[in-house]
Amino acid sequence: MGNPGIIEASDLCFSFGDKRVLEDISFAVGRGEFVSFIGPSGCGKTTLLNLAAGVLKPQTGTLSVRADRLSFVFQNDTLLPWRTAFSNVLLPLEAAGLPVDGEATRRGRLLLSEMGLEDCGALPPAELSGGMKKRVELCRALIMQPDLLILDEPFASLDLITRERLNTQIRGLCASKGVSAVMVTHSVDEACFLSDRVYVLSALPARIIDAKNLPKNGHAVPEQFLLSVEETEAERAIRRDAKVLWTKAPEEEPVQGAGGKKTAGGSAARAGSGHGADLPEFLHRHWSSFLIPVELAALFLLLSWIKTAFSVPDAVFPAPAAVAGRFVSTLLDGTILPDLAMTVMESLVGFLIAFALTAVLGYAIAKSRLLARLFMPYLIGANAIPSVALAPFLVLWFGFGAAPRIASAVILIFFPMLISNISAIGMAERSTGQLVGFFKPGRMRTFRLFELPAALPQIVSGVKVSGTLSVIGAVVGEFVSGHQGLGALVGIAKASFDFELMFVGLLWLILMGLAYYAAAQLAYRAAATRLR
Repeated sequence: MGNPGIIEASDLCFSFGDKRVLEDISFAVGRGEFVSFIGPSGCGKTTLLNLAAGVLKPQTGTLSVRADRLSFVFQNDTLLPWRTAFSNVLLPLEAAGLPVDGEATRRGRLLLSEMGLEDCGALPPAELSGGMKKRVELCRALIMQPDLLILDEPFASLDLITRERLNTQIRGLCASKGVSAVMVTHSVDEACFLSDRVYVLSALPARIIDAKNLPKNGHAVPEQFLLSVEETEAERAIRRDAKVLWTKAPEEEPVQGAGGKKTAGGSAARAGSGHGADLPEFLHRHWSSFLIPVELAALFLLLSWIKTAFSVPDAVFPAPAAVAGRFVSTLLDGTILPDLAMTVMESLVGFLIAFALTAVLGYAIAKSRLLARLFMPYLIGANAIPSVALAPFLVLWFGFGAAPRIASAVILIFFPMLISNISAIGMAERSTGQLVGFFKPGRMRTFRLFELPAALPQIVSGVKVSGTLSVIGAVVGEFVSGHQGLGALVGIAKASFDFELMFVGLLWLILMGLAYYAAAQLAYRAAATRLR
């Protein structure tokens, strides 16, 4: 054979359960060839590509793929949102455990430049238009210098102009780099423009019912999306011979147009505003932060007026000025510090213990249905017991030291944080499943590159809530067993009718909750910056 096939399939069949998807599929792809499959929606085109990519295994028939390096461009957007465009391009190297050295970065920047994205490498996907995202995905596929490029309706969601421009670019890139390519598409024009050969599939179970040869060897790549005479004749013949295949319900039509175009305009505006932002722009972005002191001052004045106008008793709330004065005096003379330090220690230690336990157990349960069935019923049942009801038992078990208060904090935040972590890992697994299934990066790299970054926003949301709950748990323990700490301070102040000190304790608890929330947000921003 003059052009040994990079893919050869013979009598290939595949089923999902009792549903036959592919039936006796036989085809070949020569080295350097571009081959397309077209057919009606749901006829098994993506299944065929997953078999060629090794994501699925053939059930009957034979399939030989002789590619040392294989890349996949998926139909939907699979750029990782926490990484920049450039680091998304380098992702296959990291997933394969290859060094991201100077040569790799040079190759990545060159690919972005060839796609007209040289100024977009530092942008996150959220600031790219639909067409830009798809070009970044093409760069990511080409960074491995593949022998075989698999394309699953890569341009289906783009507007017509962007789609035709990308078709021209991909045809030129494949021709110049000698890359073999297999694509599925609903567009007959696209298939004829790009392909050396077009296979036409029937409805389920899919069979090859026609093939059109359109060799491109030696043909110059046109600067515009214009079909040659041969391509136009093939396009008309395919439409005529398989007209029934494209008679689809309106809801099955690929999404076209406005989404990508609108995003492009918006992202360009955002990208432009991100550079050299002036003072008005800074104030516009952070106006809510400047409202906080204004709101606090307004609340102080309102409460002061209510206290005076309605002669509110101190047992309801003391004069705000008196509480503020007591707050400052107890801070300056240090009398509040031992209680504050005790509550901070108890809540932080309880939080860290609960976080460590729920991180390990949450990941294990998210990954194992068996563990979920074994543990979750008991955890749900135990969560129904109020922490206040458990506090006396904790004193019996751990004594009157800090241990029962720490345990109270752990118990209060354990279940909410566990559920948050289980949900976060499950969502991360689903959102990155296509890439993990194709790259097969190994368990540790899967966790580091995909699952943890994808789960991090929801994990941090759980941490923000749990930080506040850890303060509540520690205070509950202090009410029952403590002689020190803000909870104990409030109880002692209540017994001596020191209402101002009671409210000072409450203010410190509010500030602790806000501080924990802010710390979680800062930690998330730092982690997100490193992940880019």
